[in-house]
Amino acid sequence: MYKKKIQSAIAMVMMAALMVSGMFMMTGCGKSYEHIFGDVEWMSTYKEKSGDTGTTMIKDTYYYSDGWFADDPSSENRELALASMQLIASCVSDKEDNSGAAFLKSIGFEEIGYSDFADSDPESCNYTWARKTVDGKTIVAVVLQSVNLGWELRNKVWKQNFTVNGPDGETSGEHYAYAKAADKAVDDIAALTGDGDTVFWIMGQSRGGAIANILAVRLAEKSEGAKIFAYTFEAPATVDADAAGSYKNIHNYICSDDIVTHIPMWGMTRYGVTHDLRKDTDDGLADALTALGSPAADMKARIVTDDVVERLSENLDARVPTRAVFSAERTDSWTDEDGAHELTYTYQDAFVKLMDLVFREDYEKSPILEGLAAKKGDLEGAIGDLTNGVMAENSGGDPSADYWAATKEMYAVLQEVNGGELPVTAEDLYKVIRFAAPVLITIPEDGGEADTELLTDVIGYSRELIYSHQFDTIIARLKILAPTPDK
Repeated sequence: MYKKKIQSAIAMVMMAALMVSGMFMMTGCGKSYEHIFGDVEWMSTYKEKSGDTGTTMIKDTYYYSDGWFADDPSSENRELALASMQLIASCVSDKEDNSGAAFLKSIGFEEIGYSDFADSDPESCNYTWARKTVDGKTIVAVVLQSVNLGWELRNKVWKQNFTVNGPDGETSGEHYAYAKAADKAVDDIAALTGDGDTVFWIMGQSRGGAIANILAVRLAEKSEGAKIFAYTFEAPATVDADAAGSYKNIHNYICSDDIVTHIPMWGMTRYGVTHDLRKDTDDGLADALTALGSPAADMKARIVTDDVVERLSENLDARVPTRAVFSAERTDSWTDEDGAHELTYTYQDAFVKLMDLVFREDYEKSPILEGLAAKKGDLEGAIGDLTNGVMAENSGGDPSADYWAATKEMYAVLQEVNGGELPVTAEDLYKVIRFAAPVLITIPEDGGEADTELLTDVIGYSRELIYSHQFDTIIARLKILAPTPDK
């Protein structure tokens, strides 16, 4: 009888332990948080049509809990991921009463500040910060800005995406420009700690995500003992794989059909843990976008993008097999009817300069790739010369004269698209073409007809290739993964 009582007592203790454990696990997976609910407004980055210069504001709903920050940062929290991306989308300005400030105030942050959003320093970054105290603990939110409304600042930050290697050709460790930006911000952000325990909530998308990725590592070094939750979205690679270490508190959400997440190449990766944002979200994405009121829901021609991204990635790796090649100095020389030509350059410098063309002052009225797509018929001569150059290069010949002929023809079309002057020279365009032609045009090994489909796909499907990169798409996917809990 006593034995049965003892067994019964043991069973009761075990049941109680299981119940406590179950409650703990429910808390850990977000089922027993105390949420607050509200409305948030954010700027769509999706352009419905070529030349669309208007701003579409998406009116969305949010839910939030301070309880998230009592958890282990190494555990993925999709609810926190959704709130992070909604906050990123709302924080695109430092104007008084902007949508980001309104969101932060509604979730209880008392102090809100900004870096210098007008800073034109090419190695800096913009960010919004906010701070509040909860149960004696300081929570610091830092939103790295990915969208810049001003042309000069947008141009500045996009140039930095291609500054992978340092000015002295340094090719090891981290992405040069992202690391520089994180280093310039980290001291000011580390100084936001409170008197007691501090929790940092770091987030960013695209370039902002890449900087947030490195910043989370720097903060761990600067703010010893602080708890750091880092969430990034569609960020390019930031660090060489052999230097990435193990940072389980950094959560990176990426989609495989977004070319941005595949660059830089060379086996580079991101600090932290990578999560597949497309998993279990593709099928319901159109409905989720419709629910948000996003025009991206109607985009149909996406079947091509997976194949295009895969081929682009493979061809880029083949063209530039190492980081050193990307910043290695090269000289091309040729002679044509205009005389002798000689150009010395690096691929890295060429792509940095390309951003002056892509993000020229009136680019929103006439996007380059969509402008070229509209004039595809005028590009036949240029494509023919590009093909001849690739064939010559593949056979060991000098393609420079053919690439220069293609450059002049394409430059004339670009001038027409832009309505006159361009902020780059024909020589600047040649440098990019010399890099890109063998990536976009394939010559079969049997010597058959050249395959220019990838070139025309990139020109014709430019918006589709960054479909998963947009605020609308990322948030719609996250809302599928983290549906609104019951009130």
